[in-house]
Amino acid sequence: MNFVNRISLIVTPKPLMHQWVLNVATDEAPTLEEMTAESSCYLLDEPQEDCDIAELTATLIEQNFLKIWQNELSVWDEYLDNVPSDMSQTQFSQWFDVKLSGLTFDLAKEPLLVAKVD
Repeated sequence: MNFVNRISLIVTPKPLMHQWVLNVATDEAPTLEEMTAESSCYLLDEPQEDCDIAELTATLIEQNFLKIWQNELSVWDEYLDNVPSDMSQTQFSQWFDVKLSGLTFDLAKEPLLVAKVD
């Protein structure tokens, strides 16, 4: 087992995200239950000093919500042609649940693959 020097934001869609998917990808849209059964994990640098978890989570969301939101939407709308008109942080919190995972461990036997997607 290896420790990975990252923390992560675990992002799970809410009903508003599901409704958007239904409108954009009508033929292939999963159910809300299928969507909420899976989450996305976004790795971030570990903080350099100890801090309050709630404050850290809020700061990380503020710094990264737009990139995360665009990535989540691009799964269903590759060119982001149908993004919501209001992509504020307030709206983001209505579309997604976000939790912080402070410790990340790698249990895999194969080496970690890092591929740039931007």
